[in-house]
Amino acid sequence: MTMTTNPNRDDFLKRISQGLGRDAPPSAPVSASPPTLGPPEELHDRVRHVAELMGRDSDNLMNVLARTAEASNWNVVRVADAREAGLYARDLARDLEARSVVHSLHPIVRNALAGGLFDGSGVELTPVALDRESEEAMARSQAELRVIMEASDLAITGVDYAIAETGTAVIIPRAGASRLVSLVPPVHLAIVERGQVLPSLDELFTLRRNDFANGRLGSYMNLITGPSRSADIEYQLITGVHGPGEVHMVLVG
Repeated sequence: MTMTTNPNRDDFLKRISQGLGRDAPPSAPVSASPPTLGPPEELHDRVRHVAELMGRDSDNLMNVLARTAEASNWNVVRVADAREAGLYARDLARDLEARSVVHSLHPIVRNALAGGLFDGSGVELTPVALDRESEEAMARSQAELRVIMEASDLAITGVDYAIAETGTAVIIPRAGASRLVSLVPPVHLAIVERGQVLPSLDELFTLRRNDFANGRLGSYMNLITGPSRSADIEYQLITGVHGPGEVHMVLVG
């Protein structure tokens, strides 16, 4: 498969890097381009290529992600396993003097918080998942969870993917999950596992096109690149207005 690059994208990333005070954009493996175009019969090969790239270059992708995420104002930490990720989350909750913590049901989050990690800490842990038994139950569940999330101090989630090129966490809400868990609380901690890191948005769009082809696309996804930022009429940048003002990324493995 021929490997090509997009000069317009390269110029764009160079300008971003210069704006961030970096000499050059971080180096990540380059996949086939453009991944979302071409005959449908090529999709399977493209998806397989992306999966191979994620596994083969996982060390480099994690290293690049750590640098770009830090440049995007994530607080980045590397840990060996889920247990250490949980300990970091507990220490963060303690430093925040948190009383209410909400979390997603990603397997890595369940593993990180297992074993009564928060027992005796005075922190109330609430899993965020919708009751879909009926429309009435789901509406009630949404309203109740919204109140809990608005009162929470910290959200802990996994990710579906992360983008090495931009330092972005990608969360695709699944059945029974709420997208608001990563958007409403003032502090968000995202746990990223080895093998979840994609080189660029090109590969993400390839995988999402495959989801569409298999009826799994869904209606939205969250792309989170650092803390929430908004600019007022005088171009003063303010964080945390429309989402978490403090974000942490824990890289596992």
